[in-house]
Amino acid sequence: MITLYKKSLFWDVDREKLSYENDWFFIIERILEFGDIDDLFWMKETFPKEKIKDTIQQSRILSDRTRSYCKASGYAS
Repeated sequence: MITLYKKSLFWDVDREKLSYENDWFFIIERILEFGDIDDLFWMKETFPKEKIKDTIQQSRILSDRTRSYCKASGYAS
């Protein structure tokens, strides 16, 4: 759960108010775009694959590099 409190990921929000049940889309976007390998492992353990796929498909902020990684990892087609 340390990922939820990283300043490098959530610099612009109150990290104490983040909830992975309610803010999953936002959290997954941030981890995919700005997270490190530990954050990715945490995300994969915490969120169902369907939520990760939904975020990748619906996100408007993910870079082409991130989308390519997601495709190579089997999370996007």
